Amino acid sequence: RREVRAALNIGELESIANFPAKVQAFGEVLARVEQYNSTRVRMTAEMAEITNTVKSLVVKAEDARMMGNMPHMRKMYSAMRDANRDLVLEHTKRATNHAELLAALKEVNQMIQRAARLRAGSAKARVVSACRAAIKNNSPQAINKIIADGA
Repeated sequence: RREVRAALNIGELESIANFPAKVQAFGEVLARVEQYNSTRVRMTAEMAEITNTVKSLVVKAEDARMMGNMPHMRKMYSAMRDANRDLVLEHTKRATNHAELLAALKEVNQMIQRAARLRAGSAKARVVSACRAAIKNNSPQAINKIIADGA
């Protein structure tokens, strides 16, 4: 590609791309990214809720200890242990989700780079920046149009 461009002395090259299978696969990747992001937000909220539960259980257990109510203190520490176990499980799920999100984002980046390689000069840079802007605006249809027609 680069050699042909150099031989023909082409500095700027626009192109139109039509790869229906790749576009469909890219749409599926974008849907997965959206799903992973919504799962991440939900899990973060759940973890914050569990953390607040643990904090309140610590206070209740300490109050029971200071008042000499050992059965209630044991009950609070037992509940705290269970909540802590839940927190560790949620963290594991969140780490897995994060790894899957990163893999999907890597696929998105590779597709954008492939689309950019179909162009040369400032057209290449425009495709990359337009795709990144469309991702920020959460507009998958715009990304597909940019990849197909350029920016």
